[in-house]
Amino acid sequence: MSLTRQIKRGVFWVAVSTVSMKLLSYLAYFVLAKLLLPEAFGLVAGANLAIDALQLFQEMGFGSALIYRQEEVEEAADTAFFVIIFTALVSYAVAYAVAPWVAQMASQPDPHITPVLRALALTLVMGSFGRVPLVLLAKEMDFRRRLLPAVLSSLAYTITATLLAVAGFEVWSIVIGRLVSAALQVVVVWWVTGWRPRFRFVPRLARELFDYGKHIIASQILIFGITNIDDAFVIRTRGWAEEGMYDLAYRTSNMPATQITALVNQVMFPAFAKMQGDLATFRRTYFQALRYVSLLVVPVAVGTVLFAPDLIAAIDAEKWGGAVLPLQLLGIYGLLRAVAGNMGNVFKGGGKPRWLTGIALWRLTTMALLLYPATLRWGINGVAGLSAIVSVVDFFISGTLANRVINSSWRDYAHILLPILGYSIVSGALGWAAPELASLDRGVWALLLGGSIMIIAYGVLNWLGQPGLRAQVRGLFRQLVARRRRSSQDVG
Repeated sequence: MSLTRQIKRGVFWVAVSTVSMKLLSYLAYFVLAKLLLPEAFGLVAGANLAIDALQLFQEMGFGSALIYRQEEVEEAADTAFFVIIFTALVSYAVAYAVAPWVAQMASQPDPHITPVLRALALTLVMGSFGRVPLVLLAKEMDFRRRLLPAVLSSLAYTITATLLAVAGFEVWSIVIGRLVSAALQVVVVWWVTGWRPRFRFVPRLARELFDYGKHIIASQILIFGITNIDDAFVIRTRGWAEEGMYDLAYRTSNMPATQITALVNQVMFPAFAKMQGDLATFRRTYFQALRYVSLLVVPVAVGTVLFAPDLIAAIDAEKWGGAVLPLQLLGIYGLLRAVAGNMGNVFKGGGKPRWLTGIALWRLTTMALLLYPATLRWGINGVAGLSAIVSVVDFFISGTLANRVINSSWRDYAHILLPILGYSIVSGALGWAAPELASLDRGVWALLLGGSIMIIAYGVLNWLGQPGLRAQVRGLFRQLVARRRRSSQDVG
């Protein structure tokens, strides 16, 4: 199978997996937001700070190193498997020990945070058993077999957490749901994959994996600090309730970055790793991915900014009203993070993982210097605004460096992004005005009507204004028709 076809198949199966999983996840999140108080989400977000930090050290960049590696893959996979499990056990011990300290981090300490953190940290150990099998499936771009574990675990969380929340388990409905989801994912991963580890550990391979992975983990540690230092300041200065509102705003506004772009990234890094000696194909594939990602993430981000008040009103404006402005400001952050997300794969696939470290370092330094005064003066609105400003600067730095790797220019980006942004703004304005013309109160019905109008208008504008896109859609349609005809002939 050609690499191009592998990429298309990979994007398709990752799309099916991600869309299914995240629809369930966001459905559960908004249902739980109606049932629980912001403090419950704040407690879980606080526990996640410690768990996510430990998870960085648990893998040590071995996953990316395995995908990049071309020789002695089986031996390296066995070595990584046992290293990751060992570091997961160490990470859990650390999480258990530091839980009381995390409980004292907030301006308003809550006794629930210690047991919540210790319980959620079990997901570190559970997940370690499935990490290498998932990485190997990604390396071979066999994303179809990754579909079932992702969807079933997400469904398990949705059902478990929702039922327990209705039963009055409060924050523990989220915790138990996460534990059930993590356990089920590992079971299903081992069921669908044919890989089994051999009991061997090769120190030389461990050093080689770490030599590549150290650049990844260094940048990931810095990125973790960048993406979580805001939560730490909010918890410390504003308390668990405002952290819960900030968490809702961040999750919703970052959906393009954390879901749609992550979907493409799962496929593109293994693909870029295979293109190391073909710069022209590398560049062409990168900009094709940028176009497809932008077609999805730009209208989602514009819609998030415009319809944020309607979304919060649909959940519960009385409990969550403080999340509206942060949601709109973080919509800008989510947009630029999504569009720039694949630039990191350019650095890794182009053999420049150390550049990720430098970019992340300046972002973390900037955030660390400015977050405290921004939080004290403007609360979560100041945190969200600062994140938006930093994301703009980061986009231009990352783009400039990516251009050096693939020998491109900003004109290439403008050619792709400006028409999509223009169509998104026009269609979003039409969607926002529709409920006003229909005299609807801002809320769930305004969200449904306005969102529908925006989607239709956006599709029409792109169809009329982008001949290349029309040609691609027609070509895809012809391929589907031809495939159906061949299938019918085979059956006959």
